[in-house]
Amino acid sequence: MEKDRRHLVGRWCRDLGMGVRFAVGGGREGWIRTALTALGVGLGVAVLLTAAAVPHAVSTAVARDQARSDTFSPRSTAATDRTLLVAQTDTAYRDRSVRGRLVRPDGDRPATPPGVPRLPGPGEMVVSPALADLLASSDGADLRDRFRGVRTVGRIGAEGLTGPDELAYYQGSDRLTGVRAGTTRITSFGGGPEAAFPATDPQLLLSVLVGSVALLVPVAVFIAAAVRFGGERRDRRLAALRLVGTDRATTRRIAAGEALAGALLGLLIGAAVFLAARYPLSGIRVLDFGVFPSDVVPDWRLAALVALAVPACSVGVALLTMRRITVEPLGVTRSAPPVRRRLWWRLLLPVAGAALLWPMAVGGVAMVGVWAAAQVVAGTSLLLLGVAALLPWLLDAVVSRLGAGGGPSWQLAVRRLQLSTTAAARSVSGITVAVAGVVAVQLLLAGVQTNELPDPLPAPREHQMVVADRDGELPVAGAPGMFERLRETRGVRSVYGALLSYAGPLPSEGHRAPAGGAPDEESYPVRYRLVVADCDALRQMVRTDRCVDGDTFYAPPKVSREDGTETGLLAADAPPVPRPGTRLAVSPDAGNRPAAWTVPRTVRTVDTLPNFFSLHEANLLATPGALDPALLRSPSTEFEVHLDPDRPEAVEYVRNTAAQTDPRLQAMPLWDTSTRSSERQPELYDIVRAALQAGAVGVLCLIGAGLLISVLEQLRERRLLLSALDAFGTPRRTLGRSVLWQTAIPVVLGLALAVGCGLSAGLLLLHLVHKPMLPDWPGIAALAGTAGAVVLTVTALSLPLLWRLMRPDGLRTE
Repeated sequence: MEKDRRHLVGRWCRDLGMGVRFAVGGGREGWIRTALTALGVGLGVAVLLTAAAVPHAVSTAVARDQARSDTFSPRSTAATDRTLLVAQTDTAYRDRSVRGRLVRPDGDRPATPPGVPRLPGPGEMVVSPALADLLASSDGADLRDRFRGVRTVGRIGAEGLTGPDELAYYQGSDRLTGVRAGTTRITSFGGGPEAAFPATDPQLLLSVLVGSVALLVPVAVFIAAAVRFGGERRDRRLAALRLVGTDRATTRRIAAGEALAGALLGLLIGAAVFLAARYPLSGIRVLDFGVFPSDVVPDWRLAALVALAVPACSVGVALLTMRRITVEPLGVTRSAPPVRRRLWWRLLLPVAGAALLWPMAVGGVAMVGVWAAAQVVAGTSLLLLGVAALLPWLLDAVVSRLGAGGGPSWQLAVRRLQLSTTAAARSVSGITVAVAGVVAVQLLLAGVQTNELPDPLPAPREHQMVVADRDGELPVAGAPGMFERLRETRGVRSVYGALLSYAGPLPSEGHRAPAGGAPDEESYPVRYRLVVADCDALRQMVRTDRCVDGDTFYAPPKVSREDGTETGLLAADAPPVPRPGTRLAVSPDAGNRPAAWTVPRTVRTVDTLPNFFSLHEANLLATPGALDPALLRSPSTEFEVHLDPDRPEAVEYVRNTAAQTDPRLQAMPLWDTSTRSSERQPELYDIVRAALQAGAVGVLCLIGAGLLISVLEQLRERRLLLSALDAFGTPRRTLGRSVLWQTAIPVVLGLALAVGCGLSAGLLLLHLVHKPMLPDWPGIAALAGTAGAVVLTVTALSLPLLWRLMRPDGLRTE
């Protein structure tokens, strides 16, 4: 038994080795076929290795971001020689985010962030290499004004950055005097939750998983098709082997050996392409995370899986294909009438995929855990593979019913497809799977984003900014000066300012103060959001027909209905309307005794307007004549700045003014959704959508390259027929149009199948997250247009070879 097993293994090895020798030593024809297979497999392997490198690249960037974190760092209330004060000063420059920190050491041995050997002193800063290059260039002129008077004394090392293109700096400052709302004292950098990458929302995770499957399954289909490049020449060579006495099993193993040679060479080409693409890939940034070329390293387990799966897939595809044809000593029976394609087993794949996803959709199973993710990946993969399985049956059913009508070019194309629909289906199956997957994910993202998008800003907001001190760092006395500086900034048309704080009942009218010691939070409960502003600013916030200094307004809170309209809170939920003469505690907080303020008798109830203050609670709005701003303790200061629409650079001027006043001030354009934390999640979905679109275009281009190779191969196979047609006087434009129809018919049928299956799969995925169906027709049209462009490009690139083959020399034979 053992001897027979060794004999079988030895025979397999000899036959595979013979196939490898035929592939690499079979003359020009053998080399052409092997090169085509290796090129196709290599492109697919490069994509798979890139996908395998994504987890390592992301985790490395996240680990570097965690190592420099000061948000979750160990805190300290007492100053030591190891502690330092840190304040966030993140900003932006021309749609690029800039990470900034103000630092001030408490002693002579302070903790330092990664990549920074020494903390900068007052008036100094260390910057990332990208920021240093930007500041030194002509494009950074406006940004240099933001750091006027600050000297650059060093660079941040790679270990302190998430990517080579990140803009970041640490600036020394003597303005940090103690722990406050926006300033913390830390003992070291680093810390925080292990899963710092923000893509942890189940709906977003589902979108990422399905998008990955939609992009990788077509690559697998493409690799399987690439193994079959040059199949007709190979089959004729195998027929010659049958003539000298080789049996059918041996010919199958020799064919598998030829496919194995192309796959192994494709692995080398794919690895080389991947290594060459690492540097361009390092320039990609997602969620403000970049990667260094050294980060783009595939996980060794995934790389080993690719290295084993690709040759095994090539051998399996070759053996499976050889079972469908009969190689005889005098030729190949491929020209015999094909066996009728069965539909029932092709439907098993999508049915199995739906069976995996349906219990999760109906039962409301949460997308949590590895098994749930694996179930989604398996179900989606089966759905997409089902599309590839259905395409040959659909193409055969449609082409066989096409009549003999039409022009010569149409008849030539239809007859060629009727003789062999397998090669045509194999060529466009990757496009079909890619389009189906992308349509499903687009449908999923459109449905998920229906309730995630923020409320639209009131028009017009496209030329407005907010400059805010939400941590109370700006003293009340400095607000008028800041107002004047903003109003005098170039490109600013008008400015509206307000002070924001809180108010609540005094202990005598609500809670009793403690017998001794500092007051606690229960002594002065917060009930009202307090706004102090002049009448010009108040008219931007409330609906009123008259306002003079000394007026006070009360704005009842609003709640949103499901239909998007707003209504007042129920009486049981709304804070009481402040009666005239009521004494309130202004700026109440634990540990401090607040000032008392009496509600004026002129208080009026008004409705709020959509504004940048985001008034979610019951609000009291007072003019300075009704409430002295000096009574407020550490209020938030906000300015609404209206810009000149003809001065796009005014955004940077306002940011510079804010930074020169205090780097901790936030200057945010109202149209910039990335600057508002409440809109961070929709931005993630937009990034996933953009990445999906880019990946889909890349996959379509990859599959287009395979389609071009397949068309060129078929033209070479038909050079005798083409030469004969040319000898009979067939115009070249007729044959050119026939190539176009021969490529376009399978693609059009594939796109129709892909859109239908993609919409069905997307509808099933939407049931997982209980969202409505909102097809992204422009995105689907763009995808279909890209596929059409691929067809036209393939046809145009194949014409030079077609003209070269249409020569009388092609009739010469032996």
